[in-house]
Amino acid sequence: MTSRLAGRTALVTGSGNGIGREVALRLAAEGANVVVNDLGTSAFGEGVSSEAADTTVADIIAAGGTAVANYDSVADAAGCEKAVDTAVQSFGACDIVVANAGALVKGALAGVQADDASWELMLNLYLGQKFWLTRAALPAMLERGWGRMLFATSEIARGTQASPLGAVVMNGSIGLSHDLANTHRGSGVTFNSYAPSAGTRTFDLYKDDMEEALRAQGVPEDEMGGFSLPPAELIAPMLAWLCSDAASDVTGEVFGVTGSQVTRWKEPVDGASIMKNDDLRALWTLDELDSAVPSGLFQ
Repeated sequence: MTSRLAGRTALVTGSGNGIGREVALRLAAEGANVVVNDLGTSAFGEGVSSEAADTTVADIIAAGGTAVANYDSVADAAGCEKAVDTAVQSFGACDIVVANAGALVKGALAGVQADDASWELMLNLYLGQKFWLTRAALPAMLERGWGRMLFATSEIARGTQASPLGAVVMNGSIGLSHDLANTHRGSGVTFNSYAPSAGTRTFDLYKDDMEEALRAQGVPEDEMGGFSLPPAELIAPMLAWLCSDAASDVTGEVFGVTGSQVTRWKEPVDGASIMKNDDLRALWTLDELDSAVPSGLFQ
């Protein structure tokens, strides 16, 4: 380890298990004080326990690092404020926020037929969390002229996973980080998103179903291993790097991280365009668009 984050304080939500835990361990190993936030629920967001957060804290301390636990829910404004306040009260500042916490929302699997409670939970947990944590932590970061905000997103944001509710909230996270990055560029505070793929307890819940689907597609048993995901610890180095001074000019970006592979997602750009008679105020007829759209926009 290089102690790149010595003197900094990081809040990592959902860091009792999986990716969040590995990120917390890595940030601590780099010298950061860490607030380990975890409500202690199951992968489905059920129940409450201090065990997960306490275990991560104990492991950090045993390795020579510094950490405290926070058990507040980040699916509401008050919990996010308390989590940030834990960092400030314990270590004097909240320099780094990794908004990582999440859970499987069973009702959301119904897609556009999801009930209102599932919709609201998805919004609060995956998008509200980022907004509330930013509102609580950003003003002091801007005042000090240094800060790091990292927002978890997902491949779901691309609309490829038959999860419309997930697509909304994960795209919202990206949009929030883009806007904040553009607004505060040059301030010393950076805003980036990451889309991780790792073998976590959430993945394990669906592993059997996924393998069953692969068998139905005719995939041989000896090729099943190629569809497993790398361990969560491999996600942590890139996130720790984004929190370091080496990444001071990296903001408004989205990175896909799968094992040691890091992919920079490209922002959407304008494609082909059409204009009637080179006149922005000209009015198209539908008959004209019948030919202009296919030939001008899709060729």
